[in-house]
Amino acid sequence: MDAGHNEAAASGRHHARRDRPATGSRRTPEPATLALRIAGKRGLLDGPKTKHFNAKVPPRLFDAAAKRLGTNSPAVVIQAALAALATQDDLGPWLARNMGLLADLDPALLAQLDI
Repeated sequence: MDAGHNEAAASGRHHARRDRPATGSRRTPEPATLALRIAGKRGLLDGPKTKHFNAKVPPRLFDAAAKRLGTNSPAVVIQAALAALATQDDLGPWLARNMGLLADLDPALLAQLDI
């Protein structure tokens, strides 16, 4: 044993271990974004985390994303960003591409649509 360990034992001090609680004793927190929840339900977050990224990004972009998520963890920010891309709904982009076109349709044709 090293001298530091013997000294702590002799003085009666114990170093608190910060281990995780036993499995099942703590509920996993709900993901911070809808995209992460959807990705989780699709199984996209399952398995080991083995993909490593090394990227430089504008600090203001990272800070804005981190603030929105309530974290400064690059891993959490990257995972949330990838989840947003992987689960993106195509309705918004479709509407943006067709902006103005829908209004040009014949009102009789629009009346036939069940919307």
